[in-house]
Amino acid sequence: MKAKISLIFFMILVAGFLYAVQFFVNHDSTPLLSVVETGEVRSMEPLENNWWWVEIQLQPGVYHYFFESGGERFTDPGNSRTAMVDGQEVSIVTVGDDSIRHIISDRDYFNPVNEGEIYLAVSTPSDGDYRVVAVSGGERFELIYSRDFGNIRFYRSRPLALEEVSYYFEIHRGEETLFLDATGLKNYLERPFEFSLQALPVSFFDTPEWSKGALYYQIFPERFANGNPGNDPENVQQWYIDTKTANLGGDGFFGGDLQGIIDRFDHLLGLGVEAIYLNPIFESPSSHKYDTQDYMRIDDNFGDDEIFEELSSLAHDHGIRLILDGVFNHTGYDFFAFKDLRESGESSPYKDWYFVKSFPIRKVRDRALSYVGWNGYAYMPKVNSLNPQWQDYIKRLVEKYDIDGVGGWRLDVATEVAPEFWSDFFRPLVKSLDEEMILVAEFWGDAKSLLRGKSFDSAMNYPFKDAVVEYVFRAGNSAGRFVAMTNFYLNAYPPQTLHSLWNILDSHDTERIMTLAFNQRDLMKIAVAIQMTFIGSPVIYYGDEVGMKGGKDPENRAPMIWDDQRWDMEIYNFYRKLIEIRKTHTALKTGDYSVLASEGPVLGYIRSLGEDRVIVLTNPSRERATFTVSLEGRYVENLTGREFDFKPGAFEIPPTTVWILTPAGER
Repeated sequence: MKAKISLIFFMILVAGFLYAVQFFVNHDSTPLLSVVETGEVRSMEPLENNWWWVEIQLQPGVYHYFFESGGERFTDPGNSRTAMVDGQEVSIVTVGDDSIRHIISDRDYFNPVNEGEIYLAVSTPSDGDYRVVAVSGGERFELIYSRDFGNIRFYRSRPLALEEVSYYFEIHRGEETLFLDATGLKNYLERPFEFSLQALPVSFFDTPEWSKGALYYQIFPERFANGNPGNDPENVQQWYIDTKTANLGGDGFFGGDLQGIIDRFDHLLGLGVEAIYLNPIFESPSSHKYDTQDYMRIDDNFGDDEIFEELSSLAHDHGIRLILDGVFNHTGYDFFAFKDLRESGESSPYKDWYFVKSFPIRKVRDRALSYVGWNGYAYMPKVNSLNPQWQDYIKRLVEKYDIDGVGGWRLDVATEVAPEFWSDFFRPLVKSLDEEMILVAEFWGDAKSLLRGKSFDSAMNYPFKDAVVEYVFRAGNSAGRFVAMTNFYLNAYPPQTLHSLWNILDSHDTERIMTLAFNQRDLMKIAVAIQMTFIGSPVIYYGDEVGMKGGKDPENRAPMIWDDQRWDMEIYNFYRKLIEIRKTHTALKTGDYSVLASEGPVLGYIRSLGEDRVIVLTNPSRERATFTVSLEGRYVENLTGREFDFKPGAFEIPPTTVWILTPAGER
């Protein structure tokens, strides 16, 4: 196959007067790029769908170049500028100041979701005012300011339904109009960016439809419910033992199991749960199960395959997805491969499954010495995830649970595993079995690099949690800071991932939300209201809905309270009401999000989808607050039924208040 389409554009990374120039070509085998003036010959790197690229540093000027593959030399078929050099035809490129960019290999700029939805973006210097318009098929699409990143300003389109992927940009800077097309930035249009829908340099990427705005419930199985005392471990503790004297750590047991989840399933149905995330359920000596001894077996204190299949069928019957916890960064100390490694030393066939510094395998108490353990722990030896035999083992595991129809995997310490494990092995494997399975990364920071369509669909959204805690529970109650903290990821992550982000307030690794709220019910309610109405998928950590408290691990892992006399019924009923509102208004599930107000402690935002519109107003401070409202008309507050007449201007909101408003008559 000859080269099909080629585009060249420039990305400035100023190093003195050098520019980083990126060359692209579509070809069925690895091409070489040759630059005549410098004599440089570079092998190109693969993108997707037979697209290749390479980046080289060049001074400003005019250069001649050509491609070569399999002994065949050819010019850039997408570049009409050619010349003859030493009797051979070559392509021409001009290198100069190109600080306004559209990079086709980067999902930040070129983001195909599906054939009817593509996002385009352009970046400009942040020290000027620009207006950016995408032009395709005679239609004009205004790009919207998205965010500043350092000295770069991003403008992004709304989702575009392009029948043919052919477009260019008009850049308006004051009275000047420039054109950004496949040949670069100049004052005239030469050639649009053009691609076949069947061969894009960045592949289509969307999250599973069911996961957009889904309501999750996280269960720590050992502490949720004891349905079968017959499979309890030794030295099991009384369920309601005083947590001050209980052993809540990894070697403390209460007898929770899968039968307990089945027995208490009505509780989940009553809440309206749509997906359940289970902490690890595979054979392990601990109560937390993150030190897996056998991935192919359900832990015998939890049940067996038959009980899991019963739970899976029950969930399926009610349209609820089960999400399993995949711990693929490390195994347990007694996992068969590491056990053989300890016993056989260098002669073990599993020596390349782990990162061994020296033989024999040694530890001191709970610290790994001669091998790498997760966080240094002896009982969690780190796996070489790129080992083919390890991957074969995980393949068997994934295929086994695909038969049971699991809804996806939450992947533990995702960034500590080799990225190629996720992109080249795990995601292709899972998606080949079921495109609708979701892959969720555990990561506590900016997950942008994980959400590029090659590894994960979603992430545990700790940045959301941090923003809520900072706004609702910290002195100052700055709504502006909340907006800035959430906009940091809302404007950076691919838009198609936002509804599927796991919006957590706490987890098995953090203090419980009631404890973070200093046991103040009114503040917790504001935090939960934001969680249930913000863009994304809310995740309830078991027991939060009944007001359970708990400090850092392991205090946050106390047994679930099933004695409803000990429930905080005000909190429980508040959850029920919020979930009812969420299910009534599709705007809260998959609607757009925009900020209405962020003045002092007053936060206001709008969720909208078609004619459905929900407005959320909060004031977590202890003082009445005034803000400027742009609403007009009569609205009903859905938590209390109270009605308000809004007129543009100043409006006062009481302290520690949350209002969820809809236009009167549309409740």
